[in-house]
Amino acid sequence: MIKFLVRIITVTLIVSISLYYFQPQSIFYKNDLKRIQENNRVTFVTRLGPTTYYEIKNKKFGYHYSIMREFADFLGVDLSVKVVSNITDAKKMLELRDADIISGWNVTNTNSDIKTGYPYNRVDYVIISKSNIARRSNIEDKLLENDIHTIESQVISNSDSIKEKKPKYSYKVWRDKNIDDLLKMLYDDEIMFLFMSSDEFKILSKYYRDIKIVQKHSVNEAEYWILPDNIGPEMQNKISDFFNYMIENNKLAIIYQNFFGQQQHTFVGSKIFINDLVEIFPTYEFFFKEASKLFDFDWRLIASVGYQESRWRKDAVSYTGVKGIMMLTKDTAREVGVEDRIDPKNSIFGGAKYLRSIYNRIDYELDENEKKWFAIAAYNIGLGHVEDAIKLAAKNGTQINKWSDIEPYILMLSQSEYYRQTKYGYARGWETVKYVQNIKQYYDILIFLDSQDKEVDEKDQEIPKTL
Repeated sequence: MIKFLVRIITVTLIVSISLYYFQPQSIFYKNDLKRIQENNRVTFVTRLGPTTYYEIKNKKFGYHYSIMREFADFLGVDLSVKVVSNITDAKKMLELRDADIISGWNVTNTNSDIKTGYPYNRVDYVIISKSNIARRSNIEDKLLENDIHTIESQVISNSDSIKEKKPKYSYKVWRDKNIDDLLKMLYDDEIMFLFMSSDEFKILSKYYRDIKIVQKHSVNEAEYWILPDNIGPEMQNKISDFFNYMIENNKLAIIYQNFFGQQQHTFVGSKIFINDLVEIFPTYEFFFKEASKLFDFDWRLIASVGYQESRWRKDAVSYTGVKGIMMLTKDTAREVGVEDRIDPKNSIFGGAKYLRSIYNRIDYELDENEKKWFAIAAYNIGLGHVEDAIKLAAKNGTQINKWSDIEPYILMLSQSEYYRQTKYGYARGWETVKYVQNIKQYYDILIFLDSQDKEVDEKDQEIPKTL
């Protein structure tokens, strides 16, 4: 009997040890949720990009980031975001639990080492080129003759199949570049075709007006979080609860609309601007001119910034959470002493005060007529990023005297080769270049119209005979 019990105990120990060493790791990570709650932190790993994750004025933004932020709030824990340049590193972090969830990559769940979450967004994938290429009658031949360049995505291998009777194109996958890098290569004629999501195209085509869709590659592809294959059931259930909550409260649709529904930083055209100048501007003209006197800044410039930011709508709200005519952030409003960002006078005075403070902090030797454009760029992107661009120019031996000198280096802030050399990292430089360009156009119109008014005021004109 004793021998039998010893045998049973021995077998039990052997089985226990075997289970310990050879069972899937999920036995040890079955309560990921508890671990996250105890650490008071959920960690995502993602990539930098115009739709995923970026910073403006030390604040984090991005469509996919906004959903990460909502999830952290739903759990009641802090959010940590780690950035890598390729999916291999991201999956390794997931495996080691250096990250809990991957966001911002399209990876299929055919691999046994991952699971996919709820498909919270769907996009088309498109092949784009510059417009002069897209117009060619032999475009199909060009597609067959040239590589289509893309960042990592398994969508291309799934949908471009022989059974669908599509030509088998050749793809060049870049694991060390982002979509901004490839777009720069396209504009420099280093490549002919680029592969991207329809959401990326929605954002980028507003600033790069010369890119056109050549062909839709695939439609209605799901975007979802990537989870460890051995994720605990509690965490999976919590993620399901979260997306149910987001759908029931229409939050997914609202976040999407905020990022992709608004026409950010597009020039509205002279006709619309003049119409708004007649119908809206007179309500706030006094405030702009008083702010000009108080902070020693051309009222036409302040008004142009206000129009670019909000089209002079006092109740305007951006996808980044900024509000009012001058679109002040909470931190900026606090810095300039504004309590009510929606109040037109407070907003205009606060924006002018902030613009003056930025201007005063730019201590580089610049032409005074040009310095204002550096301040306006910083109003949009943050002074840190502008300083990064100036330092990039200095490294390249470029003397910065005017805005056009720095523009190429502002654009470099979105390219991995350059932003990795900077203090403040990735920025949507193309957005800032367009922002300044638009304000210059509004400013020129205001200067012209104001000069015409002065000429009329200075002349004691008779009523025209035609009237």
